[in-house]
Amino acid sequence: MAERAELLGALSELDAGLAGGIKRGPGARRQIETLVERLRTPAAGFLRPELERRLDDYVEANDSFARDQIAHALVGACGEAALPALLRASVGDRNDDGDTLQLDLLELLSAWPEAAHRLLLGCVASHDSGTRRVGIWGLSVTDFGGAKYFELVANAASDPDPGVRADVMSSLGSIFGVGNPPRARAVLMAGACDPAPEVRRAAVQALGSAHDQTVTDLLVARTEDTDHGVRFWAAWSLARRPGPAVRTALERLVADEDRDVREAARAVLEFPATT
Repeated sequence: MAERAELLGALSELDAGLAGGIKRGPGARRQIETLVERLRTPAAGFLRPELERRLDDYVEANDSFARDQIAHALVGACGEAALPALLRASVGDRNDDGDTLQLDLLELLSAWPEAAHRLLLGCVASHDSGTRRVGIWGLSVTDFGGAKYFELVANAASDPDPGVRADVMSSLGSIFGVGNPPRARAVLMAGACDPAPEVRRAAVQALGSAHDQTVTDLLVARTEDTDHGVRFWAAWSLARRPGPAVRTALERLVADEDRDVREAARAVLEFPATT
């Protein structure tokens, strides 16, 4: 009972430290992190409903620091049982700010692969596109080399949501794509012509590692894409490729209306082409 009371007190102190409007300087952050470490014990497992509620609230409030602290406490206290809550939090916050929610989730996915894959397969089958995106990402990072779930991820290239399709392109451009290289290449080439610019960007970026002439010709064609992000990645993906068509395309991009595209083309032109 004494330990429970102490842990409840630590949670109450953490709430006060994370309360909105309170300045979180280095000293305050260290105190918060100390409280989080006190909660990272299996003895705090009884606090799971309270920690999950707080995690949902901070994701909704777009408070990345508080979100990450609560997630870290939840993982330490509950282990495998924290997986559903962290997957749910990832739907609402893809962790683009580079903080630690994703690191804690990766730790759980690695520690409990069977439970992780069961939950991730449920995510992929969800009616919610954000949940499907989390499922695709999770499978691509836990199924090394696409040994088991390559086809499931590749088939999601026909998903109605462009965000899901873009994530598939990124997955197939990673080590996950070695699960079926010819299929991965075909899906990426089709993705480079997808109606949605975010899908084309991801596909063109992923194709940078394929140096055959067919891919090179496709990338040259994408340097005339209407989307500046596609042109940007086409420039980088054409790096160190020989041929007059490649050089002509890059020289044209040096005069592109978008500054990032221009700078990418200039940089790539300075690279030596391989033969």
